[in-house]
Amino acid sequence: MPKRDLLAVVAALGGTTALAWIYLVRASGGMPELSVSMAMVRIRASDAGDFVLIFLMWAIMMVGMMVPSAAPTTMVYAAVARKAGRQGSVVAPTVVFVSGYVALWTLFSVFATVAQWALDQAALLSPMMVTTSPLLGAGLLVAAGVYQVTPTKLACLEH
Repeated sequence: MPKRDLLAVVAALGGTTALAWIYLVRASGGMPELSVSMAMVRIRASDAGDFVLIFLMWAIMMVGMMVPSAAPTTMVYAAVARKAGRQGSVVAPTVVFVSGYVALWTLFSVFATVAQWALDQAALLSPMMVTTSPLLGAGLLVAAGVYQVTPTKLACLEH
């Protein structure tokens, strides 16, 4: 991949990630060491406006954490798209590829927001966003452990 293209992709991914983290740190009151937990503590589910704020926190946090993990794949896609363009094939631009990735994490954020809202409404979360139910905590831990040995996880790791 030409250095110009590489630089453009890295700058776009890095800039997006930096903006997401800057937002999260500012939302936490400027305490980077507590940025995510403090941002979550300040938002308690009580009305539709809070729901939107919780969703924004989840979506921005997912972009900040997950876009960097897609950087290697994005670089490969950009190289493939460039080669396909030279050969006359029609391939979606790299920005469409990354937008799809961000859209999926945004969809995840909707589900995370609904789960957080429901747990909060059921009084199963403390003000520090820790479960107040040992049974719920144990169930989540067991579910995560069971997932580790499923064929779905192995298939994801293979691909």
